[in-house]
Amino acid sequence: MMRMPSLMPEPGSLFDRITTVVLANLMWVVFALLIIPLPAATAGLFAVLAPLARNRDAEIFATFFGTMRRQWLKSTVIFGADAVIGGLLVVNLRLLNVIEPEPALLWVLRSLYVFVGIAALMVNLYLWPLLVLFDLRLRRLVSVSSRLAFAHPAWSLLSVGVAALPFALAVVVPPALSIAIVGSLVVLVVNWSAWQVIKRYATPEELAELNQP
Repeated sequence: MMRMPSLMPEPGSLFDRITTVVLANLMWVVFALLIIPLPAATAGLFAVLAPLARNRDAEIFATFFGTMRRQWLKSTVIFGADAVIGGLLVVNLRLLNVIEPEPALLWVLRSLYVFVGIAALMVNLYLWPLLVLFDLRLRRLVSVSSRLAFAHPAWSLLSVGVAALPFALAVVVPPALSIAIVGSLVVLVVNWSAWQVIKRYATPEELAELNQP
């Protein structure tokens, strides 16, 4: 008897993984437009793409919505803290243009603000992957992420720079393609980069649990 071809992509195939990347990105965009669930949706996107960064298959819907439900509080606190830090840095940098301090002091303050901003990005490089990989208390999550960021400063800084490249891609590709893939590409880069460091410190038991189907 002739078997009809399936319309679903072969699990683990390149097409299946591309479909996962695009679909997860579109789901994230939908929730991002609603603003309030954006932090939880960001955690969901990281959770869906984390296995792909480890060259494993990913399940979309259960992982995305399950992570949103479990991590909405932590993700919202992280997102809120990032927004506060970013807002304070922008305000302070603008104030420098208003008060016009001495050139030496201006250079010191600007350097300090830039350092704080870069440090926050480096810590976030590990915060979100760790959030979806391990069940850590928020304080422990921030502590571990900070230690990893400053224990591997060159790699962390390079990874932040590479993660920003898809945003440049968004400028040159059609808007529809940008909406479909840019967010997922950023998250894939962050997940992969963070995992290269995280796996050095994870215990064999933790690694085995992550690799369970």
